[in-house]
Amino acid sequence: MSDGYVSKVDRRTALAWIGAAGAAVAGSVGLAVYGAGDRAEAKAYGTDPNLVKPAPAPWPRLLSKDELQAAAVLADFILPASATAPAASALGIPDFIDEWVSAPYPDQVKDRVVIRNGLQRIMPALLAGGPRRDAALAALPRAADEAALTFFKRFRALTVGAYYTTEAGFRDIGYIGNQARATDPGPSAEVKLALEERLKALGL
Repeated sequence: MSDGYVSKVDRRTALAWIGAAGAAVAGSVGLAVYGAGDRAEAKAYGTDPNLVKPAPAPWPRLLSKDELQAAAVLADFILPASATAPAASALGIPDFIDEWVSAPYPDQVKDRVVIRNGLQRIMPALLAGGPRRDAALAALPRAADEAALTFFKRFRALTVGAYYTTEAGFRDIGYIGNQARATDPGPSAEVKLALEERLKALGL
């Protein structure tokens, strides 16, 4: 990924994405949680957001250019490009993160503090590149500092949850959706053996 993240997802798409990914990353659909934001100009949708054709967002995106770049570096550390799937930043994950932490709903407002504080703390190292960046990234998953570790875990959950609601993410895990199959091979021999052993251990 080159330094200088370029936005890849427009507002309407990002809003629909939040709705689709909300259950995966928050345990509830983000845009179905209602309430006032912590910024006077950030108004919520109300009680019936249209996730198919969402209206323009009534709140501003909050992440700075440097925060977006740091988010792109970290997202690609979590989900780098592989032979079969693109890197997280190539799918616009930083745009999703930006939209998520900018939304004025309770779960998102709570995440905003964690994500922005975490990005700002690690941003100098991530933007510096080279060995300093590599060391900072390698240290994050096992950070002794509770705030740093909480940030990394939450950012990782948002990144993974959003990534695997995209078409590229579906393909990467072999999800085919609601498609009829001509045959059903059933469970493999290994699965059947494991099941038999478990049932035997239970006396069944």
